[in-house]
Amino acid sequence: MAFLYCSSGPAWALCNSSNVLVYGGTPAGIMAAIQAANLRKKVTLLEPTAHVGGMMANGLTKTDASPRKNVYGGLAAAFFTRARNHYQTADPIRIYFESHWAEETFSNDLSHAGVDVRYKQGIATLVSSDRIIKRVTTTSGEQYCADVFIDASYEGDLMAKSGVSTILGRESSSQYGESAAGVKQINYPSVGPDHVEIKIDPYVQPGDPRSGLLPGVVDVGQKPIGSADMSLMAFNYRFCITRTGPKIPFARPSSYDPMRYETTARFLIGLQSAGIGISPAHFTGGDVTVNDQQDVNSTRYFSTNVWHLGYSYVMGSEAERNAIREVIRNHILGLMWFAVTDQRVPAHVREHTAQYGLCANEFRDNGHFPRQIYVRQARRLVGEVVLTQNDLQNKTTFPDSIGLGYYPMDEHGMIRTVKNGYIADESRKSIGVGPYQIPYRAMLPKKEQIVNLIVPVALSASHVAYTSVRVEPTYMVLGQAAGAAAALASNGDAAHVDIAKLKQTLAAAGQIVEYRGKAPKVRH
Repeated sequence: MAFLYCSSGPAWALCNSSNVLVYGGTPAGIMAAIQAANLRKKVTLLEPTAHVGGMMANGLTKTDASPRKNVYGGLAAAFFTRARNHYQTADPIRIYFESHWAEETFSNDLSHAGVDVRYKQGIATLVSSDRIIKRVTTTSGEQYCADVFIDASYEGDLMAKSGVSTILGRESSSQYGESAAGVKQINYPSVGPDHVEIKIDPYVQPGDPRSGLLPGVVDVGQKPIGSADMSLMAFNYRFCITRTGPKIPFARPSSYDPMRYETTARFLIGLQSAGIGISPAHFTGGDVTVNDQQDVNSTRYFSTNVWHLGYSYVMGSEAERNAIREVIRNHILGLMWFAVTDQRVPAHVREHTAQYGLCANEFRDNGHFPRQIYVRQARRLVGEVVLTQNDLQNKTTFPDSIGLGYYPMDEHGMIRTVKNGYIADESRKSIGVGPYQIPYRAMLPKKEQIVNLIVPVALSASHVAYTSVRVEPTYMVLGQAAGAAAALASNGDAAHVDIAKLKQTLAAAGQIVEYRGKAPKVRH
């Protein structure tokens, strides 16, 4: 890496210089870095942790959107093809892999492309002038300069430091004319084909509001329908378990508090009282990926998700974020201990869950638990174009389309509160969409703000649209497009990239920017 004296810093300050600086070793950031390097640019990738791969190297080991023909191409398709070939899987819809394989593969690809990867380099400060980011300083004290900056982090931290327009939370239904936007009706949990309502007392002492609310329940009630608010989707970790592979038995966390799972216990009792069967795999799920690993995600009610912490996480310091990460980690480990030991869990569920343990061959430096928290959404750019629900459903065509998205508008828990003395949740049902175009301008800040920044993950989309965009295959597509655009940006001006040349470059790299063929049905 070349070193330059920072013109706007102390005279002695050296700046690590490159053509393209990518912040965030997520799959999007990795694709961006490799694509820019493939176009003969000097690329630096800054990763805040000691590992690359984001969610795909941290438990999310099946694709959240099917890598169908004519939807995902380029570097994303190449990765999925290698995974399928490596594991000899034949599922026509999803691709499966192991977290350690994903990290190793990503690391090798970065090395082969000649990308300079710097670990444990969180963003501390950023200097810009005349609409141009000049340099960033990391938490280690290192300074980095580049012609173009790409923020591929889940949290949009570099973007936030730059001062461009962003939003945190969800818009009102009137802002963009979206039917699914804003606050929705709160409802009691309902299960089964007959949608049987399960009414759960929300108070520590049942029936006594003076005793306080159970953990995970907030006293906000029904907000105005369609209104904007600061709510974010619930966070969790996608942890890895196995039944027959090498495993670490579930153990009692030192902070274990049975009261944390009182809502879960009351929900299970409610199911039994209603005569609704409880699956043995209620806590483990049943989706085996490869080598008897299971990628455990949340279920709709009272599972691994932790609600109402998203805003504090995004806006918090690193110490505050670490504290929230620990809360969610302990919630999940405690949930599994609850599942195997609490007598209110049916015996057949306890016995089934006890056959599993954490995958012993994953995350060895982190207690066999994923390092990356599942940030389903954080800040979002408000840029040159805002992608909306209407664009996805109407299949809006954009002259600067640089890739396709394809996943339902799938929203996880937003608010868990109280309605007429019982727990009620606010979260809408999934809305199916076919392949849709994503414009390059959705990754760009407004021209009057910053011109050398591209944002492929925390991009400019409404909350509703983002509930579809937010999956790793789409992020990978956007990352590759960001890397190509950064390489083509004359004098670092990403705001005025030649779109025809960008499309041509992406096509040569196998990227698909227009859907050709009958739209496939979405498989949930």
